[in-house]
Amino acid sequence: MLGILDSVIIIISLALVVGAVLRAAGKKQTDAEYFLAGRALRWPFIGMSLLASNISAEHVVGLAGDGYRVGMVTGGFEWMAAWCLIILASLFTPLYLRSRIYTIPEFLERRFGWGLRAFLSGNLLVMNVLTKNAIDLWAGSLLLVLLFGWNQLVVMIGLSIFTALYTMKGGLRAVVYADMVQGTWLIISSIVLTIVGLVTVGGWSGLTARVDPGLIHMVKPLDSELPFTGFLIGNLFGGMFYWCLDQTNVQRVLGARSVDQGQKGAIFAGFLKLLIPFILVLPGVIAHALYPNLPKADMAYPHLVGALLPVGLRGLVLAGLIAILMSSMSACYNASATLVVRDFFLRWKPGLSDQDQVAIGRRVTVLMAMIGVLAAPLVGLSVTIWHYLQMISAYLSVPLCAVIFVGLLWKRGNTAGAIAGGAAGFGLGLFLFLDQNLGWALVAHPYLVSFLHRTILVWFFSAITMVVVSLLTAPPPEYNVASNVFASAVEQSLGGTDYRIWACVLFACTLILWATFR
Repeated sequence: MLGILDSVIIIISLALVVGAVLRAAGKKQTDAEYFLAGRALRWPFIGMSLLASNISAEHVVGLAGDGYRVGMVTGGFEWMAAWCLIILASLFTPLYLRSRIYTIPEFLERRFGWGLRAFLSGNLLVMNVLTKNAIDLWAGSLLLVLLFGWNQLVVMIGLSIFTALYTMKGGLRAVVYADMVQGTWLIISSIVLTIVGLVTVGGWSGLTARVDPGLIHMVKPLDSELPFTGFLIGNLFGGMFYWCLDQTNVQRVLGARSVDQGQKGAIFAGFLKLLIPFILVLPGVIAHALYPNLPKADMAYPHLVGALLPVGLRGLVLAGLIAILMSSMSACYNASATLVVRDFFLRWKPGLSDQDQVAIGRRVTVLMAMIGVLAAPLVGLSVTIWHYLQMISAYLSVPLCAVIFVGLLWKRGNTAGAIAGGAAGFGLGLFLFLDQNLGWALVAHPYLVSFLHRTILVWFFSAITMVVVSLLTAPPPEYNVASNVFASAVEQSLGGTDYRIWACVLFACTLILWATFR
């Protein structure tokens, strides 16, 4: 149970969040201020907010759960994210910031037309519910229920209300200010739990002596569940969508003060991602050594917190979890409000005032909070939270990632090709998903055991379909191509040179880490 000191620490954590929100809420609530923080964010805030909006309860509980189940290899998702953030900084950030857009679908309308904009915006809203909001609520409430026996529905409703209130109050600036507090708190609390766990298990040598070596190695063969080739290709394809095209994440970059600040923020987030396997996956491996017979892998993290941490430290870790949970939820709420207002309402009523846009955005925030509570029980049907997140995200995102990336790389790609490629990819993805999860086994090659390899097939099928259909139909108008492809970004300023140096350092660090844990 929580001690008095635990409760005090959690209250202090929430008070710091409220203080950050109140400081941010003093600005006039124009549309640019509410949705993009006045386009004035600097790189430390962008980088920490990218991490905090991405890392949530599903990472804290789910990564530890998969670490318990399959080992450190699941941390490969985090290291590949660093490469995707380099791509965001190098290719996408100059295009986005020069275009002065509010949403990623808004940019795609300029390249492909309204149809793909509406399709992507709707897809992002569905993903916000199924792969963000629902997972955040389920994972966070599950931990508190397992530790303290609280009513799960009451916990989910309480978290939703508190998060929605501060998101409505200050918009993106409030979200980013709160992220700075919450992200820092998560890193500190996770390091504390990892250190305590390592000390308990007898240090690194004690850990490696008590677990199968396979739980430590991160380079797996082609026929494994998480093969190295699956990360290098399949996860890179899917990760490009998540880090370069997902409104919830990229919205922080859209609010950057300049191209240079946006690029440095993305690279900073990449360095932060390198820490995650050591502070979130490693505790799951430690739990496997200490408690090898847990009934469910997702119980690894809550069991460590309840069994190892004394009063005070337990409150620190729980405050970090609650803080980062609200951070991810608030990012989802604000991004969803931006999508609904900018991509749909303004198309129907282009004359909406700033005050009307903000008011609608706040109503969308309330609606998202309610839908999240209703959808959360779906997550409980999965093997582990992390497995659910990665598989759903991959099959939903890879087809769109393929057609958008090809369209930004290849001037001849047109709207008909993009729609055909996306539809074909979704069809193949649905078939492969059902084949794998319903036991059809119609695609039974040993190298296709992993969904990461299956998504490679989906990516190339979508891309090839787009190319073929584009070549068979009329080329796109020049106004759809000019300034809307990667070549145009290269022709113009890519920001300062500092980010490129740090991008090379980040890339080298990931290679060294892969080699060390091979």
